[in-house]
Amino acid sequence: MTSPTDLVYIDEYGLLGSNFYWHKYATHGLSKEDILEARLMNDRVQVSAQIIDKLIAIDAELQKRGQRLYIKEGYRSEILYKIVYKRRIEKYGKEATDSLLNMDAMPHALGLSVDVAMWNATEGKEVYMRKGDDGAPALFIGFYKGKEDPESKRYQELQDDLAELMMRYGFRIGTKSEYFHFDYRPDTAPNYP
Repeated sequence: MTSPTDLVYIDEYGLLGSNFYWHKYATHGLSKEDILEARLMNDRVQVSAQIIDKLIAIDAELQKRGQRLYIKEGYRSEILYKIVYKRRIEKYGKEATDSLLNMDAMPHALGLSVDVAMWNATEGKEVYMRKGDDGAPALFIGFYKGKEDPESKRYQELQDDLAELMMRYGFRIGTKSEYFHFDYRPDTAPNYP
């Protein structure tokens, strides 16, 4: 797999975001040398030019509600995938790492995958779509389904809303079923209930 040649920076199109591993590398067992070796030099997010118009349209829809689309990660190089995988195994173990990283397809390496959140435009902060205390299981679709407390219901509503919006523009839930990860695959059927 080679690096896509059509990468663009989202901030040049007025979109919000920051590169997850630029800010969270130490949290996940990586060193500054690791991310620099992977040629990650700043927190700017890149995606394939093929999806930029879709992301702009999604952001415009969210702005009508006082929100924005926030892209936490777009393109991730093969080199960064491999370093992240190695360091996460060292920190969390192989089973936990394999539950989150798709090393066979490396979808972010195509530039057609994004990890996203909603952003409260008025307050200038992320709209949380899960409770941090719920741990890694809350990263996956369905964690809050069937829970009756108001907070869980709200998280489920937010996840459902984001998934529906992303799918309307050709994105699909990734193979790991994380509520925030979407691959641009408009030729496949929507894959969220």
